[in-house]
Amino acid sequence: MPENKYNTPPKRGVGLRIFGGVLFFLGMLNIMFSMKAGLATQNFYIFMIIAGIIIFVIGSLRNMGRI
Repeated sequence: MPENKYNTPPKRGVGLRIFGGVLFFLGMLNIMFSMKAGLATQNFYIFMIIAGIIIFVIGSLRNMGRI
């Protein structure tokens, strides 16, 4: 196993935080566009926002070493 050059712990959960942020951003973007167009918001976009928040929190907890 390669030696860590600077003795810093590896970053964990970065991919989960990015994926959660992207889900949250896309859900918000779709809701804003549907509101601008005068359409009713779909429940799927609300689910995307909630899932993005949950995945982001899991990634943050993995970075702190709690999971």
